[in-house]
Amino acid sequence: MEEFKKIKKQWDKRGLPPIPESGISNIARRTEYLKRKQRITGVVLVVTIAVLIGFYFYLSAYKNTDLLIGLGLMVGSLALRLLFEYTNSIEKEKLPIYSPMKVFKKRLTAYYTRRKRIHFVLTPVLFTTYVVGFFWLLPLFERNLSQSFYWYILWSSFFVFAGLAILIWTQIKKELQILKHLQK
Repeated sequence: MEEFKKIKKQWDKRGLPPIPESGISNIARRTEYLKRKQRITGVVLVVTIAVLIGFYFYLSAYKNTDLLIGLGLMVGSLALRLLFEYTNSIEKEKLPIYSPMKVFKKRLTAYYTRRKRIHFVLTPVLFTTYVVGFFWLLPLFERNLSQSFYWYILWSSFFVFAGLAILIWTQIKKELQILKHLQK
C-alpha cells in the first residue's frame, strides 16, 4: 500500500502544462474560420466558372474550336479544383472530432498528408492547365480586340497569374505548417 501511495505522489507531482481555459473555444473558432475560408474559396471558384461559361455562350464558343479549347481548359481546371475542394471538405467533416486525441490527430495528419500530395501534384497541373487555356485564347483576343486592350489583357495577366501563384503558395505553406505541427 505504501508503494501505491508513493507512486500516486509521484504521479501528482509530474509536470503537466496547464490546460488553457479557452482551449476548446479557440479550437472551435479556428475550425469555423477554416470552414468559412473553404466556403469562400468554393464561392470564388463557382463564380469564376459561371463567368467563363457565360463568356462561352456570349461569344458562341461552340462555333470556334480555339475558343472552345481555351475556355474548356480554363473551366475544366477550375471545375476539377472545385470538385477536389468539395470532396476534401466532406472528408474533413467526417474527421472524428469527439474521438480520443491520438486517433483524431492521426486522422488529421493523414488528411493533411493527402492534401500535401494534392498541392504538389494536382495544383500545379490545374494551374498550368488554366494558364495554358488563357494563353490559348490570346490569338483570338489579338484578332478581335483593339491593340491597346489586348496589351492590357496580356500584361495584366502576368500580374494576375503571379499574384494567384503567390496566394496559392501561401495557402499551401500554411497547410504544410499545420502538418509539421501535427507531426511533432
